[in-house]
Amino acid sequence: MTAPPESAELAPTRDPAAYGARPLLSRGFWATMVFGALCLAAAVAIVSLGPRLFAGRRVQPPPIASPPSQPLSPVVQAPSPTLPPAPLDTTAPARVAALEARVQRLESNQARDLDAAAAALAAAALSQAADQPRAFLAELAAFQRLLPASPDALALAPLAAQGAPTRAALAGDLAQIAAQISVAAKAPAKSAGFMAQIAYAVSRVVSVRRIDGVGAGPDAVLARAEHLAGDGDLEGASAVLGALPAGSNGVLETWRERARRRIDIDRHIAGLRAQAAADLALAGARS
Repeated sequence: MTAPPESAELAPTRDPAAYGARPLLSRGFWATMVFGALCLAAAVAIVSLGPRLFAGRRVQPPPIASPPSQPLSPVVQAPSPTLPPAPLDTTAPARVAALEARVQRLESNQARDLDAAAAALAAAALSQAADQPRAFLAELAAFQRLLPASPDALALAPLAAQGAPTRAALAGDLAQIAAQISVAAKAPAKSAGFMAQIAYAVSRVVSVRRIDGVGAGPDAVLARAEHLAGDGDLEGASAVLGALPAGSNGVLETWRERARRRIDIDRHIAGLRAQAAADLALAGARS
């Protein structure tokens, strides 16, 4: 079996140049490069020169027609309504004066309350000092600075310089001199008989007296007075001793004077304390 004969296109060329080396850069390549360079140059020219070439050709927008102006009419302002003048407050000064008076009353009441409290404390201190058998001038002066016009404080001034024994001490003194008082009370009159004089002389050596308080003789009076003084009732004891005969006055004079000072001191101290307590109660009622 034989192969078919080859066609004329498949037959090898007879030109030796057809078998030489082909060039690397063809004409088409160079044509493409030149065309790209021209495009690049045209783009640069458009970017650089375009704004200046087309600046004068911008289309201006048509002007907006404004509405025909109308003549301005003067604006007439409506007259503001006239308000009547505000009435004058004639009560303001009275209210201010009332408020000031109230403030003054409050301040005055507060000052009086403080004075009342201080006076009550001073009266208590004065009472404690006056209970002792010594002078109490300093405590009385402190009280008088708060209540200088107190009648009881003025009456205490001469008594405060010396003071007075306590009630217990005076009761003891009365018991010690009771025998002497009994003897002096039984002294016979100058016109008495001889036997009366003898009995009185014996009684001065040996004193015998009743202490039950029964009867109306000097011994009974002394017994009642001692009992009252022992209970602290100097006022009652002094009143009972007033029934003794006049002969006992000499022995009783010193005791009576000291008892009288104690009675007066206690009475005025009680008045001061009552006054201070009343002022303090009034201050509490005001507040």
